[in-house]
Amino acid sequence: MILLITIALSLLYAILLFLLLVGFFRTLNRQETSVAVDGVSVIVAFRDERLNLPELIRSFNSQALPHSPWEVIFVDDNSSDDSSAFIKSVPINFKFRLIQLSGLGGKKHAIIEGVKNSSYSLIAITDADCVPSQSWLASLVRNPDCVLIQRPVIVDASKSVVNMFEALDYASLMAVSVGSFGLGRPVIAASANLAFRKDAISVDDKTLRSDIPSGDDMFLLHTAKKQKNGRLVFDLHPHGFVNTKFDAGFNGFIRRRKRWASKALGYTDTDTIAVGLVVLLFNLWIVLLVLLLLLGYSSVYNLLIAMLVKAVMDFPLLFVFLKRTNQVKLMLVFLPLQFIYPLYISYSAIAGLFGGQFWKGRQIN
Repeated sequence: MILLITIALSLLYAILLFLLLVGFFRTLNRQETSVAVDGVSVIVAFRDERLNLPELIRSFNSQALPHSPWEVIFVDDNSSDDSSAFIKSVPINFKFRLIQLSGLGGKKHAIIEGVKNSSYSLIAITDADCVPSQSWLASLVRNPDCVLIQRPVIVDASKSVVNMFEALDYASLMAVSVGSFGLGRPVIAASANLAFRKDAISVDDKTLRSDIPSGDDMFLLHTAKKQKNGRLVFDLHPHGFVNTKFDAGFNGFIRRRKRWASKALGYTDTDTIAVGLVVLLFNLWIVLLVLLLLLGYSSVYNLLIAMLVKAVMDFPLLFVFLKRTNQVKLMLVFLPLQFIYPLYISYSAIAGLFGGQFWKGRQIN
C-alpha cells in the first residue's frame, strides 16, 4: 500500500511539473504585442517603509518612459514611522500623489484607494521594498492589450546561505507561475510586480476579498481569470524585473511562508487548489515516509523513489527559470533545499492554514 501511494503521488507530481515545463516554453515563445495606452499609474501601498523608500524613489526618478505619461500613487497604510514625511521632503522628478489611509487599513484597502485615485487605465503595482529597473515602465507598455501582466520578482541572495535558500524557494514559485501562465491556467501572482487594466477588472472589496486580510495578488488573479476575452500573460522581458530583499533570517522566511499559506482557505479557483493540493500532499507524504522509515514501517526505497522524482522533475523547471533571470548561482543550494523543502513547506502550510498569523503588527487571519 505504501509503495502504491508513493508511486501514485510521484506520478501526479511528475505530470504536474512536466506540464509546467511545457507552459514555461510556451511563455518564452509568446508573441509580443504593443498598443498605445493613455498612461501608467503605479500604486505603492506601504506601511512603515522609511528605510526602503529612498531606493524605490531613486529607481522611479531614473525611469525611462518617453512615449507615455505616468504617475506614482503612494498610499500610506497607517505607518507609525515618518515614511510619508520622507516622501514629501525628498526630491522627486515624476508626477506623484500621497494618500494617507485613516481608520480601516490594510494593503487591500490601500490598493483600492490607489486605483480610485489613478489617472490612467494601465495600473502597475509594486512594493516599497522593491527596486524596479530603469526600463521597468518602458517595457511594461508593450503588453497593454492584456487584462493582467505578471513579471518576475528577484530576491536578493547576497547576504547569507539562508537568503540563498529563500531566493531559490521564491524562484520556484515564480517558475511555477511562468509555467501556469503559459498553459493558460495561471495559479500564482505576486503583487510586487503585477499590472492590469482597470477598465477590464473592477478592483473593489469583492474582487480583492477584503474579508480575508492577505492575498490581494491571488484574488486579483482569480478575478482576471474569469474574464472571457482577456489575455493573461507572464512577461519575461529582462527589463521588466524588480529586485527585492527578505530580512529577518530563517524566522522571517517561515513567517512569510505561513502568511502566504494563510490565504488559501479563501481560494475558489480550481487550478490553484489542484496545484496546491498536489504539491502539498506529495511533500507531506515525503515527510510521512521519513517517519515511517524511522519507525520501521516503510522501506528506504519508497523514500528514495519520491525524493528522486522530486529532484529530477524540479531541476529542469528551476534551471530554465534561473538561467532566464540570471540566477543560476542559486543552483548551488538546490540539493540541500530538496531535503529541507518537504519539512518546512508542510509545517508552514499547516501552521498558516490553522494558526493565527501576524504581519507588521497586525493579525492577518
